[in-house]
Order: sequence, then structure tokens, then C-alpha cells
Amino acid sequence: MANDAQKVSKTHAGETTTSDDSVASETSELPDQKLAARATNFADDESVSNRPIQKPHDGYIGSSACLECHPNEHDSWSQSYHRTMTQVVSPDSVAGGFEGNSQEIYGWEFTPQKRGDEYWGSIKSMSGDAYHEYQLVMSTGSHHMQKYWYHTGKSRKMGMLPMVYLIEADKWLPEKSAFLSPPQNSLGMREGAWNTGCNQCHATGSHPRITGANEMDTLVAEFGISCEACHGPGETHAQEKTTSSIVNPRELTALKSAQVCGQCHGAWLRTNKEASSSWSQTGTTYRPGDDLFATRYYPHGSKDKPLHEKLRAVESFWPDGENRVAGREMNGLLASPCHAHALGDDKKMSCISCHDLHTSAEDKKSWANDQMGEGMYGNEACLQCHETYREKLVEHTHHSADSSGSLCYNCHMPYTSYGLLKAVRTHTVGSPSAQTTVDTGKINACNQCHLDQTLDWTAQNLTAMYGHAEVELPTDHKNIAASVVWTAKGDAAQRALMAWSMGWEDAREVSGDSWTVFYLVDLMFDDYDAIRYIAYRSLKTIPGFESIKYDHMRPAEERERVTNEVLAAWHASAQERPTDAKLLYDVDGEIEYSNYQSLRQLRDTRPILVTE
Repeated sequence: MANDAQKVSKTHAGETTTSDDSVASETSELPDQKLAARATNFADDESVSNRPIQKPHDGYIGSSACLECHPNEHDSWSQSYHRTMTQVVSPDSVAGGFEGNSQEIYGWEFTPQKRGDEYWGSIKSMSGDAYHEYQLVMSTGSHHMQKYWYHTGKSRKMGMLPMVYLIEADKWLPEKSAFLSPPQNSLGMREGAWNTGCNQCHATGSHPRITGANEMDTLVAEFGISCEACHGPGETHAQEKTTSSIVNPRELTALKSAQVCGQCHGAWLRTNKEASSSWSQTGTTYRPGDDLFATRYYPHGSKDKPLHEKLRAVESFWPDGENRVAGREMNGLLASPCHAHALGDDKKMSCISCHDLHTSAEDKKSWANDQMGEGMYGNEACLQCHETYREKLVEHTHHSADSSGSLCYNCHMPYTSYGLLKAVRTHTVGSPSAQTTVDTGKINACNQCHLDQTLDWTAQNLTAMYGHAEVELPTDHKNIAASVVWTAKGDAAQRALMAWSMGWEDAREVSGDSWTVFYLVDLMFDDYDAIRYIAYRSLKTIPGFESIKYDHMRPAEERERVTNEVLAAWHASAQERPTDAKLLYDVDGEIEYSNYQSLRQLRDTRPILVTE
């Protein structure tokens, strides 16, 4: 835990926040005064000493300068989660959870409190020998969860509150429990993480200005991901009103357009042209429209496997080099034939082939979830290039036209990445392959949807439908449903994906769901906090279990009482269970527990840290 020197004072507690931190309306056409209220009006941050400051510099002038000429674009951006990626803590920016309720976790009592317009987090030892109190001055995130930062008392160096607010559950979690982290009963504290890492993607125009371990005079042009993060510094454009002085990603080549997104959405290694020493002072030299690859390399594919060790992110990639963590879409795009092998720049897939960063849609709240372009949720995303399949869809998919199996991305972009307590679609566009699953352990699209089928079933169908070569399979995958094998034997990332998949509507519709109750209950006892939470959330999608109350962070004996009730209700229910050996159910519909335990003893227990 932190020492007394880390205790936060109330200096600048009455700081005035910018009006841009207000919650945006969902209306696309707003009166000028409402738009103006959401402009960035920089406060005199020079007088602020308890956090990094935002100030125009090096041609960056802030999003408010864009409002007058581009009100619609400013409106859609202001309602996106990009805008709120980093905010000054205030009543307008806090997502919730500060009602003063205390909770015990890992031997510590955590109490989040609102005091006037200030927000505090106190942590004390249950043994009473330590007490720490932190005023929270900055936040990161506003979509799924929200992190908070406090002043360390050392320059503008920020400390991370070890608790994270999970928005969907209105619940506080230890920071390490909100991510796929190896089991450890502690509340790790981190100082300087925002200044040394988070700022480069969670703010615009960042100058870390790091001169020592406790000397971090961090300056940004604007908190959050603002207009100039994608269009470049806007001072000249605002003065001259010329299009040549600003970058429009839609007018760039497919690669350079993707690089605008990839400056944040990727895992990279710096080249010698951007040494860490210079970055620590003035930040990245990349500006939209530049060649990002002049300063960074993005590993993609099996050829780059040795580089995963340098990234200290081996667990973030499947053995074939495909990334399995959310937010690394650039690496996936580079490995995709739709980008790498397309003939002609106009045919190369880029991020904006499917995503639209500005929308005229009325429902901006739904759009903001993943900022998909109009019509891009369905097959049009793929048919815009693969027109020949428009009339031959069923012939190609071997599924009915209205089936989830005829949605292109369910087969070619399955949920094999993980992030933010859920599965995420891979951005390495490919095709299902039983051989790849054998070689890498990577979950394939067929078995993620057909949870009740074996890998052997998948291999046979891929051979019959698409002429795949026959595959030599391990015995388990010949006789037992792949989902059961992964649940029992898989590593933590595989188990997390299975816990999510068992709650996925498309998979439940195809495979049924009452038979998954036993396996979800087992995952609710997993060593990884995140897996227990995901399994519980999936259990609540099954009829009859929607109202189950279970706290995945409570002691094991308390969790066991709940899961025993779940299993008792499951046994007493009228829901029909299979008599299917490949699901490990006997002729009476009872689970073959000893056979499952034999599989479970072979579980891959290597520590997995998926760094999002």
C-alpha cells in the first residue's frame, strides 16, 4: 500500500472544470448555445499543480476552435467515448459509485465518497494499522469502466486508485480484477502510469516531460482523444481556412488512414527514429498523414513471434501471431488479406471501410459503442468489396440466409480477442480452420457458435463444405465438445472466451443453454476474478437464473452457497438436459463429473496477463 507521503491534500480542490466535461445530449441538431457549452474552454491550468495540465502548444489549439465551422462533426465527436477518455474529475464527468458505501476486499476496506464537488477514495486495513485517503482529480474511461487518478505530491506525477468503477454493474472492483490478471490477493498501487504510458493514447498532443522518477511535468493539448488527434494540429487551418493545412483521413491512402487509428489501436515497438529519451520529453513525433511506420513497428503474424517477448505481451498473442487482446486492431488489419493482399488502394480494407467517426444518426448513444458506419453491422460491410457473394451467400455459407451463420463477420471475424471483461471480434480477417485450432489452441468460429459440437465435427464439415485437408486430432477433440475441452483444460484467456460465449445470444440459439449451467458454475469458481464475473453474467442470460445474486469477489464459502442454490434449482427445473456423451452428460441427463474432473486436472495453469 501507499505510504503517508502519498496522502493527497485538498490543494486546488475547488478547481473549476471545463464545460466540455458536461454530458452530451443525444440530439444531432442542437442550438448554437448548447453546442458552445460543449466546446473546450481551457481553464487557466497554469495555476493547477495537482495533475497534468492542458494547454495549446505546437500548433494544437483545442476542439473548441473546430466548433464554429464544423458543428455537426463537433457534435458527434463530443458524444463519443473518445472525448471522455480522460477527464478532470467533477460531478459532470464521474460515472457513479460515490454514494459512500464501503466494501471489504483483500483485507482492506474501501470507501468512495463525494464531498461537495470533490471525490475521494479511502482505503484502510481491516486490522486498523493503516489508513490512506486520496482525492481523485482525473479519470480515464467512461464507457465500460472508469479509472481514477490522484496526485502523489511529486510534481504532476499521478497515482492510480487501485479500485475501478464497473459501470454496467454499478460496482467497484480491484483494478487487477477488472482485467485478465493472474490471481493475487492484493490491491496493487501504481504511480506514474498515466504520465509514462496512458497519456500517449488517452490525451491529445501529450508532452510527458519526464526528467526523473518523481519529476513529471506532463502537459497535453487536450484531455481525451480530440479532433486534432485524428486531423493533426489545427492552428494553421483555423487561421487560413485551407484544406491543405489539415488532414482528412478519408483522403489518405488506406494504409495512412489506418495509421491514424493505429497510433493508439495497436501494439508496437519504437524504432530508432523515436527513441524513448526524446519521447519522454515531447511525446511522439507522429502526426496524422505521416508514415507511422517510420517510428514504430507493429508485429503481425507468426513471423513476428520473437518480438512478442520484447513487447512483454506474449499472452496477448495466439501462437500464430494473431493478437487476442482488444484495442490492437492495427496488428490485426496488417495481417488481414483484405488489407495486405488487396489489388489497388481503393480495394484495401482500412478502419474507415467499416467505421465512421462522425455520424448523422439520431441514436448517437448506440453509434458511440463502436462507431460503425451506416449499414456496417450486417453483411454490407463485406459485400461492398465481395459483391459476388451477394447472390451466392447461402451457397457459400451453407447456412440459411437469415441465420447468424450467414453473417460474414461471425465466421471471418469471430470473438477470439478479449478485453474489458468481454470477448471482442478479431480484426485479423480469416476463415475457420480446425488445423489452426490444433496448432495454436485458437478458438474457431464454428465451435464458438456450435458450442455443443466437437472439433472433429468442425473438421469434417470444413472438409465436406470447403475441401479442407483432413486433420489429425487429439482424442479429446474427437469425442468431447470443444467448448467443454477449453473450459476444462484451456488457459485463462480461453476460459474467459468460453465464459463469454456461453452467454452469447447467437451461440445460445444454436447450441441451447441449459446444459451450460454446470460449466458456468464451475467457471464461477475460477482462480481468475475476471472469469468468475463473466461466467456469472452469462449465467444470468439463461431463463430461470436472471435474478441470481452473486458477488464474484466474496470469499469462496459465500460464493459456494450461491452456486449450490443455482445447481439445486437447475436440477429441480423442468429444462431438458441432453443425454449427450460429447457434452459429458449420461443417459439420464446427469453430468459425468469424474470425466470432467479428469479433464480439469490437465488445465493449462500458466499465468496469463492480457494487457488491454
